[in-house]
Amino acid sequence: MQEFKDWKEFINQILIDSGQFENPATEFKGEAEIETYKSTKKNSLTEIKVGYLKDNLLIYLQIFNPTVPGYNKYVKGEYFYQHDFSDDGKTYGNPALEFNEQNRYGVLSILKNGLKGKEVQFVKNEKVLKSKLYILEFDSDFSYSYDFTKRGFWNKIFGQKIDKMDGIEKREIELNSIFSGI
Repeated sequence: MQEFKDWKEFINQILIDSGQFENPATEFKGEAEIETYKSTKKNSLTEIKVGYLKDNLLIYLQIFNPTVPGYNKYVKGEYFYQHDFSDDGKTYGNPALEFNEQNRYGVLSILKNGLKGKEVQFVKNEKVLKSKLYILEFDSDFSYSYDFTKRGFWNKIFGQKIDKMDGIEKREIELNSIFSGI
């Protein structure tokens, strides 16, 4: 693998050289530097947000697309931890990834393989009311559920289930269609 000086150079080269993303816009939030890469594909709404911390640490690499609001909500809280790509049995650790070979291969794998899983949406009048996200390859029945209605807590618990309401359309979106990799 080519030598890179830091995460920023590594990710920038991969995304830009793929031809699928344009040069990023950069902003700062607190101690994080965030680069947002927009797709070069004409009708694609997919963008990748990459967060860096000082001392050459990668805190997140998040893929967003407005057509999958459940997935967007899920990734908004996802961050890298020190041992995410460790093969020594350790888990978690400090927040963020160091810039080393093992972590570079892990991040490269995410970028090359793209997204896995699907989002099942319950839509009424072109508005997503509820979303179920299936992303665990080893457990196809496990899902994350997101309610996008303005219903109160008790109404969500005891009220009519969204998927049983009249006029509900069920849509399935394969996440790989949002980002299939580079």
